Amino acid sequence: MKRLWILLLTATLGVASAQGVRSLGMGGVTLPGPWAAGLNPAYAAYPADAYGPGGGFDLPLGLINLALRPSVSPLYYFTDFATFKNNFDVLAFLDQVSRPYEFMINPPSSPDEIVLHVSADGVRITDGSGKPFQLGTYSGGKSGAAGLPLPQPFLLVPIPTGLSGLHVSLGAFTSAGGFGLNPSPALSRDLASGSLQPNTEYSFSLTGAASAGVNVNLDFATPLPAISGFEGKVYLGGQLEGFYGLLYADAELTGTTTTDDHGAPGPVTYSNRLFYVYPGSGNGYGGRLDLGVALDYQSGTYGLGVRNLFGYESWSGVLHTNDGSGHSSENGHTVTRAAFDPAVYANGAYAQTLAGGDVVLYGADAAYAAGAFSAHAGVEYQKSIFRLRGGLGYENGLKLGLGAGLKLPGVSFDTALTSHQAPFSGQMVFGLAASLGFNF
Repeated sequence: MKRLWILLLTATLGVASAQGVRSLGMGGVTLPGPWAAGLNPAYAAYPADAYGPGGGFDLPLGLINLALRPSVSPLYYFTDFATFKNNFDVLAFLDQVSRPYEFMINPPSSPDEIVLHVSADGVRITDGSGKPFQLGTYSGGKSGAAGLPLPQPFLLVPIPTGLSGLHVSLGAFTSAGGFGLNPSPALSRDLASGSLQPNTEYSFSLTGAASAGVNVNLDFATPLPAISGFEGKVYLGGQLEGFYGLLYADAELTGTTTTDDHGAPGPVTYSNRLFYVYPGSGNGYGGRLDLGVALDYQSGTYGLGVRNLFGYESWSGVLHTNDGSGHSSENGHTVTRAAFDPAVYANGAYAQTLAGGDVVLYGADAAYAAGAFSAHAGVEYQKSIFRLRGGLGYENGLKLGLGAGLKLPGVSFDTALTSHQAPFSGQMVFGLAASLGFNF
């Protein structure tokens, strides 16, 4: 079985980021509607049948791959341990479950070893064959995975309140961040100049973090009364999201070397720091405030949401340190953050009815969070029960969407061709996304 080193780094990268097949076929666009309430709370009061099928759910058919392909399926542990041991790959499994709608045709492979390179050309990390890891893709500039704002929860379960406009829901979240390979200022300076200085200490650090827990969301959204002389309709919404943290890990591995009289690097010594939380050792808690507005005007809808207008979090756990000389210690430790760290999300959609009754739906969105920008634009052509889709998106690189679907009374079926870069390895993974929807 491939080494499990990647588990800590990727354990929570993508479950919350799964996109529906319709969205994938339109290049990743998120259309206005209640499904986008986590990005814009005003959509909690928006009709579900305006750009979607109304109430219902989709079956993520891509998860069937877990029963068919040994490299992504832990089920073989119980039925055929030899197959599991020889084929199961942690990176492939995590990449598959983070995209439950997709059948991955060529799942990624974990490297058998990690190699750190320090030279006049820079500091980099590769696998055993010299292929570089894509750590920069996941570097958000924060030291921890929980770092505000919190990710969208998944497995969200609504709790009836009986009050108009007030919504309560329970869910779970996963998060990962802070990944990077960071040289010390002296090492960056001298590598840029092309030569290391004699009798000088240099260091570099590898960082990464992950967290998981449960959420409780309290949000209120409502349409405003009609405005005289204005044809549009305005929706306002706000959300308070609290969380209780169950798992947290924030690690830093530092390598240090001192050059000799001629500027040649000496032996590298390693120190490490690991702050971790698990049930029994500690916990975390916190919350954030989100606000949003949406506008219906003529045949279009436009929304703007701002997450984390203010947020607070606290984690209490254990800090383990090793100074590289064989001395290590473990002590109780608490990490707290309070911040104004807004994440902005805007989207819109416009439906054009053609002379024959066919409909062309245009959609676009853009988001900025934690220093990262993403945007998508797509189109859907609706003719009777048939749907054709296409689009482009930008998420750490360009992505193409192409899909089709059938919409029948109470039932829908959607497919899309997909591709993405696997975490860390950067391998291009191709897949076929499919879902079966039941609408009511």
